Amino acid sequence: MTVAAVVTAAGSGTRLGLDVPKALAPVGGIPLVAWAASSLAAVCEQVVVTAPAEHLDAFRDAVAHVAADVVVVAGGETRQRSVALGLAAVRPDADEILVHDAARAFMPVAVSGRALAALEDADGVIPVLPVVDTIVTTSDGALGYLDRASLGAVQTPQAFRATELRDAHARAEADGFEGTDDGSLLVRYGYRVVTCDGDVEGRKVTYPEDLDHFEQRIATP
Repeated sequence: MTVAAVVTAAGSGTRLGLDVPKALAPVGGIPLVAWAASSLAAVCEQVVVTAPAEHLDAFRDAVAHVAADVVVVAGGETRQRSVALGLAAVRPDADEILVHDAARAFMPVAVSGRALAALEDADGVIPVLPVVDTIVTTSDGALGYLDRASLGAVQTPQAFRATELRDAHARAEADGFEGTDDGSLLVRYGYRVVTCDGDVEGRKVTYPEDLDHFEQRIATP
């Protein structure tokens, strides 16, 4: 079984106060994209990183030390388009594909393992955490409370059978459908998607305090 991964890394660093893409933000002196690619390299034969076209050289330098076949390609205007462009660069013999966000650079490798293991009985697997906050809807000024026991927070990496993932992306592009994640594409086109346990360390780096959290985490013996 050959496993590949696509890492989306085109997010801006605006909310982090940076003038470079978020995935190039360093933690412990190592860019987020390198942390993410190194984690995936433990379970993948190839890692494809989608990056802003104007920063390709910087991304190639950032992942140069990763012990795997890492390819950097230009991403698209949306996350979904970036994943599609990444899929085009994935080796054709890949049977399973992980799709990950560089902003979740510290997701434990064990989550990738759980997701890939669960593919034995599904077309796609998404890591999910229970929702611990009270969630409300506020559309049209009306306040509605949702049952958090039936809700889950979706994370990455998500695991998919390669043929099914490619098909879902092709059909979504033809339909003009934009999903919130790759799992939503497979669900739309009738594929079987299941969940596995996520991990709190897979929190997305969005604000400066997120970088501080992980700086402290890796500095602690």
